[in-house]
Amino acid sequence: MIPAPRPRARIRLRPTPGGVAGWLYLAWCAVFVAAPILVVCASALNGGRSMLFPPQDPTLDRFVEFFVTDEVWTRALRLSAIIAVSSAALATALAWPVAYGLWRGASRLSKALGAGLAMPFALPPIVFGVGLGFLWVFAGLIGTVEAAILSHAALHAALPLATISIGLQSVERAHLDAAATLGATERVIFRTIILPQTIPYTASGFFFALVLSFNEFIVTFFVSASAYSTVTLQIFNSLRNGFTPTMAVGAIAFILTSVLAFGLVARFGDLPRLMGADPARR
Repeated sequence: MIPAPRPRARIRLRPTPGGVAGWLYLAWCAVFVAAPILVVCASALNGGRSMLFPPQDPTLDRFVEFFVTDEVWTRALRLSAIIAVSSAALATALAWPVAYGLWRGASRLSKALGAGLAMPFALPPIVFGVGLGFLWVFAGLIGTVEAAILSHAALHAALPLATISIGLQSVERAHLDAAATLGATERVIFRTIILPQTIPYTASGFFFALVLSFNEFIVTFFVSASAYSTVTLQIFNSLRNGFTPTMAVGAIAFILTSVLAFGLVARFGDLPRLMGADPARR
């Protein structure tokens, strides 16, 4: 007769003072970070023209103005989207061949190009913005949207360069050797092995560059020469008339753009590794 198994003893973990203090500290940090965001979001609901908290006469009219009816804000939003998408695509296109060259052979040319793409992001934005201002004045492009797109692409190309490089490093060399042994050409290997495995990292770099471009102010301020206004510039210009609820809607647009972009990266990419986590310890 087989004896019945003994019931397992339940292990009760008692919270330690250090553990409770750690959770309280994390909760305080969460409140400290989230409180300003909640205040801004609530201030956008004010019915008047003043940004007050708690909001008075709550309404969604400011959202309608920002996204639909107010030509100044809708033009700024449209221009910000054009510059962000175009510059992010250009930055990704510039970063791909450089990252691929560094991964394949790391020649002097590829190292120099990689350093050139990474340098603008390491410089203080005001230094880079002043330099670009002089450059576009000399080239006759100051105050044009094209200059803003090129400037943002140069500033943020380091982001897709980093993410694509991480993606290329994750490609198994054994797969490439096996494909070459079976007679696959370099083009076939790139199309069937390398490109599919690096698409999430390429998209991550694109979204990182897009978010930073959408929020960029200093470089845009220098290269625009007051010829046009993006959302960031329009918020700055609106400060002359005081804090208005429409400015809070602009801040919410920045938050939504960041949440959407990073949510897509977390869903389809390897966000912990892109943030610097060691894959061997996960």
